[in-house]
Amino acid sequence: MLKGLACLLMGAALVGGYSYYHNRPSAPKAQTTEQAEETEAKPDAQDSSKTVAAVGALAQWLQNSKPEQAPEDRPARKPHPSDHIAESPVGTSTAIVNRTFAMSAPAKFSFEIPPHAVSPQLHGTFRSFVRQAGIQSSDENADVDLLLMNGEQYADFLRGQPAVTVYSVDSSHDQDVSFGLPATLDRPVQYYLVFRNSSSSAAKKVVQADFQVDF
Repeated sequence: MLKGLACLLMGAALVGGYSYYHNRPSAPKAQTTEQAEETEAKPDAQDSSKTVAAVGALAQWLQNSKPEQAPEDRPARKPHPSDHIAESPVGTSTAIVNRTFAMSAPAKFSFEIPPHAVSPQLHGTFRSFVRQAGIQSSDENADVDLLLMNGEQYADFLRGQPAVTVYSVDSSHDQDVSFGLPATLDRPVQYYLVFRNSSSSAAKKVVQADFQVDF
């Protein structure tokens, strides 16, 4: 009887153990490899906001460091004459007049100072004569005026206005001339050398002139 009771208790224990093992809650399954990788790859919300802020600051710095562009409607700077580069005439010369001529009216000889002439110099001589009864004399009766004028002054002279000159020699019959002209920039300047009778004498005057300008 005791043996049968022991067998009964052992069978009850086995049934109870099997029922406990079968009905106990199961352990949570381990995460798969893909789920673990997704969890690691997904950035934290706080870290994401920090990354966006850093990129925004870098972009702002790059934008501020760009050189400011000039407005399209800003007027261009007007070039100054000294900005232009051209061959200088320094070391050259130009003949103005080298001949003898009779003066029945004012005689004019024009010449031009080229651009970029630093220190043009007018050089020359003239002598005037009077011829009467086949005799040629050079004295006060042969005096003439020499006028050096620019284009505007010469235009006024032709209109009969009082002569304003760059340089002049009054009442002379024998004269050496050496005169420095203003420097030119990017444009040539026109000048006029004019001989005129300085007296009301009806004697016929002859002028021998030799002039040139050196650069």
